[in-house]
Amino acid sequence: MRSTTPWGKLSPSRVPLVAVLAALMLPSVAAAAAEIEPAVPADPRVTAILDKLGANQSAILPEMKVVGDPGPLAREYRMAERGPGGRDFTIKMAWMPDRRRAFFCGANHGSPHRLNDAWEFDLPSNSWIVLYAADYNDRGGVGDYDKEVLTLDDGWLRTKRGGPAHPAHTWWGLTYDPQRKQVMWWCQWPGYRLDPKLEVVGGGRDDLYKGPPLWTFDPFEKKWEPLPTKQPWAPMGLAGSLEYVPELNGVLWTHRNAGAWLLESDSESWKELTKGNVRTPIETVVCYDSARKRMLAHRGAHQNVQDAQTWHMPVEGAGVGEWTKVVEGPDLPNGHDARSFFHFDPVGKVGLLYEVRDRRIWSYDPDQTKWTRLEPDGPPPPESGNARTVGYHDPARNVSVVNMGTSTWVYRHRAAEGE
Repeated sequence: MRSTTPWGKLSPSRVPLVAVLAALMLPSVAAAAAEIEPAVPADPRVTAILDKLGANQSAILPEMKVVGDPGPLAREYRMAERGPGGRDFTIKMAWMPDRRRAFFCGANHGSPHRLNDAWEFDLPSNSWIVLYAADYNDRGGVGDYDKEVLTLDDGWLRTKRGGPAHPAHTWWGLTYDPQRKQVMWWCQWPGYRLDPKLEVVGGGRDDLYKGPPLWTFDPFEKKWEPLPTKQPWAPMGLAGSLEYVPELNGVLWTHRNAGAWLLESDSESWKELTKGNVRTPIETVVCYDSARKRMLAHRGAHQNVQDAQTWHMPVEGAGVGEWTKVVEGPDLPNGHDARSFFHFDPVGKVGLLYEVRDRRIWSYDPDQTKWTRLEPDGPPPPESGNARTVGYHDPARNVSVVNMGTSTWVYRHRAAEGE
């Protein structure tokens, strides 16, 4: 039975530090991370909080900082003060293990802006770091500004500086490929604003690249590039999921209309892995369970489905098995890529899902196929105010991170050995 106090105590047992965390903490990796540009010094107040955080404990960090100039387009929306903020169906962040930071990009539906900026979040300094200052706002009609900025380059509409000029939501289609050292973004957006922009650059729909609309971002070079891939192509679709799976040597694209397709990191070729007819609906949140080698997916009630549902899909050798629905019921979290984020915690060996609107956090045990609403010992997440919430799981520091503009909340589900 749930406590009537929203943030009471729960004491998950301590577990040993898993191998993936040990690898992340190797001196060579730590040394490489220390040389990442821009180098940002840790805030001793933040590191003291993280060092003291115990199992099932939460904390609110000291004031958040913005490092770098987000440019005039973003400054108009106060991003120099509070960072990018979530954007409609764009709240997913991608963990970058070699940088030990999390990446964010993506556009609103149209209000108040549709920017092609790129950011990363550095936890030890509690800082949003500008990686690519927005050089296009795709929100309104075409004017002289578009004529100065836009170009059509080998079938890709982009800015002359290189950024995507038709940015999309990320939905759950954002991940980081550590082999390529690049962020991968399924940047698909309806074409109803394309025609006048293409006319500006002297082109039309027939001149556009016909394959999957993948864009990459290199956080080391701070550069956007489109990624043309080899045929046969994975089917197109809005609001699907991209997740890097090391055992598959690539990025897995899952979608209601596509099934499961793998983009191999070394060949830039697609491989269909679909098995069976069970496919998760759009706007599902997905994560990779590295302890059990399986994909986890969750979706709240939708359309004619009255209850939330959870699925498993095993990773088998160089492929995947079928999606299997393992949980269904009314008293489950609202999994949805605009209202929650879902990440795997390799220390607790559970999925952790945060509900943005209700400011609640849940754990999912794949062995017991059981969801538990957690009641952290510590402050609740603060109200987001006018900022929109984003978040990720930081395996290097063994905490989940939730950012609401100028406020950052952290939660440790289980303590690793030595913490």
